Amino acid sequence: MIEELLKHLGAEAERSINGRDWEAYGRLFAESVVMQTPFPGPRRGRDSRVKMVQGIIEAFPDGRVEAKRSFGQGDWGCMELMFTGTHGGPLLGPGGKTIPATNKPVRFPYCIVVKFENGEITELNEYFDQVEILSQLGLME
Repeated sequence: MIEELLKHLGAEAERSINGRDWEAYGRLFAESVVMQTPFPGPRRGRDSRVKMVQGIIEAFPDGRVEAKRSFGQGDWGCMELMFTGTHGGPLLGPGGKTIPATNKPVRFPYCIVVKFENGEITELNEYFDQVEILSQLGLME
């Protein structure tokens, strides 16, 4: 069962984010989803998750997501994804500081660990290397 949910999650995340279908993306999450993520901002709620990802896409207007692999056990699943895009807009960075557009490309893997209840994501833990991203943007050496 978890494998089917993860396969659906990967396909729908790719389709909805890459197609900018925010309503469909939001349907992946429970209304009260709880999140742990390196991004600043609220940590609870479907709308918060959608707005956070919309902010990333505003910062990387050509941004694309590709689901790479997944596995799970019980109600929990783990998915590795790849993000690529060009930094063409303001990005909310570490400490809540805004990073102006650098017009530099980025490519980085990220991982989400999710809990499913009734076919929706109720918990999400997101991991990625912030230093790698900042380095690709030319902000760290």
